[in-house]
Amino acid sequence: MINTLFLSHKIASADSPITSTEFYEAYMDVKMVQRAHLQSVLGFEIAEFLSSPENPIDEKAAVINALSWKFEGNNNAEFYMYYLALRYHVPFVQLDTDFLNADEIFCLGYLMAMDNFSHPEDALPILEEAYKTLNNSFTVSMIFALVKSQLFLSMDLCEVWKSVEKVLMNKDLKQDLRTEAKKKVIDYMAGYKEYCQ
Repeated sequence: MINTLFLSHKIASADSPITSTEFYEAYMDVKMVQRAHLQSVLGFEIAEFLSSPENPIDEKAAVINALSWKFEGNNNAEFYMYYLALRYHVPFVQLDTDFLNADEIFCLGYLMAMDNFSHPEDALPILEEAYKTLNNSFTVSMIFALVKSQLFLSMDLCEVWKSVEKVLMNKDLKQDLRTEAKKKVIDYMAGYKEYCQ
């Protein structure tokens, strides 16, 4: 059950690839990205946007990125889970990824990572499940890499860069993230490249 992954952790004040790559700025022409940036809280309309098959995965990722984070933590993933339980007519405690499509699993995992960036290990199993289906997407691959890179912050800063570099070098990926958004991610993550000397 995905509900067991919700553990209350204190969020540490630290630099974070997950929260410092504000690529949503390249999507400010998308109404729902604007709303997410202004509200910083996932409401019903944002949840609907994330679950709609009509919306592209990069815009969904930009919406989540625009929700940002707070020191005291967010509960956006939990709100989204309540929405999904209503959408699929299942009790909240019985909600499982078996009910969800790959986009929804990705959105849930990314929301979990943004809500609690100091504990990426909670979000990684969910994101990995989405990645198995959406591994041809540059957007999904990059978000998965950013969340994984968070694990290396206290161990090997070179690996922070390498996890992202692998995605950048994969020419088989569908380039579904806007060029300006990609540049924002690269510009921030390149700061870790110097640790690979």
